[in-house]
Amino acid sequence: MRVFCVLAAAVLFSAGSAVAAENMVKVAAIFAQTGKAALNNARTLDGIKYAVDDLNRQGGVLGRQLELLIFDNSSTPLGAKIAAEMAVGAGAVTVFGAAWSSHSMAMAPILQAARIPMISPLSTSPDITRIGNYIFRTCYTDPFQGKILADFAFKDLRAKTAGVLVNVDSHYSEGLAQHFIDSFTGRGGEILFVEYHLEKTAEFSTFIRKARELKPQVLFHPGHTKVAAYVIKQARINGVEIPFLGGDGWQNSMYDLVGGYIEGNFYTSHWHHQSTLEKSRRFVEEYRRRGRDIGPAYALAADSVFLFADAAARAQSLDPADIRDAIADTRNYQGITGSISFDENGDPIKPAVILKFEGGTSAYVKTIFP
Repeated sequence: MRVFCVLAAAVLFSAGSAVAAENMVKVAAIFAQTGKAALNNARTLDGIKYAVDDLNRQGGVLGRQLELLIFDNSSTPLGAKIAAEMAVGAGAVTVFGAAWSSHSMAMAPILQAARIPMISPLSTSPDITRIGNYIFRTCYTDPFQGKILADFAFKDLRAKTAGVLVNVDSHYSEGLAQHFIDSFTGRGGEILFVEYHLEKTAEFSTFIRKARELKPQVLFHPGHTKVAAYVIKQARINGVEIPFLGGDGWQNSMYDLVGGYIEGNFYTSHWHHQSTLEKSRRFVEEYRRRGRDIGPAYALAADSVFLFADAAARAQSLDPADIRDAIADTRNYQGITGSISFDENGDPIKPAVILKFEGGTSAYVKTIFP
């Protein structure tokens, strides 16, 4: 696998390597390698690399090796837009990314205009795939995620009241919060308060004070790993023992940030390593041989690459337009994260899982189907 970073200097090739490079198929990955999203995105990018390596070991795609071009979006929408333009200029036939919805929203118009398929492993905002017919994802969407979180709070946790904390700098956080609120109130629940914060906020005293005074039965925070971990830690230190719910922006790595403070809280995810699916078991075994921590970001990223390869094989073509058509026609593809079929919007029809931080890990609770 050849890897090129955006900030790399020019690389000199020998005549032999230049000829070999011409026969390689260029695919691109656009994720954050620097900035606030870098920690969160690292596992996703690792899953992309794993899948490309695995395909190349098996002979590549249609007999040609894959050349992976990696572009850093610098954790900003502008950086994602620039990275997408660079991927187009580099001749990528498919682009994997981004992870955060705000980054994917900036990338998608560029790739749609260039008629290059984009497959996001983790961006759940429903607006992304509406941008055009070249835009896909391998994860479920926020309307589905918000609904199952509200259902879980109402039915399983028997919560009739909730408090919500929203990151106003995050398209993902705002959208998922609204879907949760709509579903929770639609079931007859009551939102006692909604508090807002900026991405760089370091303390959450107003939110914590309202939680202590109003005593909702559940707290919903659709944030990403770092901020979510510190929100929960501050709440627990200040005597708030109300259970938190989060979305797929949460990860097991929150233990690395704040330790046991996150114990007892629930979140949605796309996959769990205890899945009994054959492809999932093989994936877990391979990662354990590598000594890696296994999580849904890896699995979704790998599924994105393998799905591209499956589409190219079915199309018997590496032309971006043919790959797009084959991706859109995908029905019952058996991936690591389960069976994938695409609807008319480029969104997969697939289940979600509820996990609980328990015993130092993310324990499986239940699977919820569409």
